[in-house]
Amino acid sequence: ATTQLAETSSPTTPSPVPSAQPDGYGQLTISSEPDAAEIYVDGKFHGNAPATLKLPTGSHSILLKSPGHPDFTRTLELPKSSKLNLKAVFDASPQP
Repeated sequence: ATTQLAETSSPTTPSPVPSAQPDGYGQLTISSEPDAAEIYVDGKFHGNAPATLKLPTGSHSILLKSPGHPDFTRTLELPKSSKLNLKAVFDASPQP
């Protein structure tokens, strides 16, 4: 019975961990023109624009791909607890 009581009290102990996490993260909102560009952060696919990503603080390599357009690349520094916006505007490709 004592082990069951210890198990029920253990879920309350991890609570300090989530409160410490926001200090090491920032928020990056990415949009593209035209919409639906593929988003890659540090070489990993994160979905399509527009999107809001929660990323660890520090330097990140951002790559956006849109069919028929040159890739959009940017390296940025994400400070802790920041909220940054990045808009990738792809040049209109000439259509024959």
